[in-house]
Amino acid sequence: MTARRLSKPWRLVVSSPDGPICRPQHSEAAARDAAESEKQTTTADRIIVQKWDDGRWDEWLRWVRTDSTWHAK
Repeated sequence: MTARRLSKPWRLVVSSPDGPICRPQHSEAAARDAAESEKQTTTADRIIVQKWDDGRWDEWLRWVRTDSTWHAK
């Protein structure tokens, strides 16, 4: 069985007390822009960019907050 192609194959995953919040994106550039914007306004301690590939979500880039700054992991 072949997995269907998503119209928004990228997503931003932001941690929250109620569980992760997923925000679909059309492109890598849109996902990066959304992550940069999220870093300015969120109280979350982790932001992950994922890409849909071969029928599953693969972690592509992760930012972790330490003190008041963000670091890519």
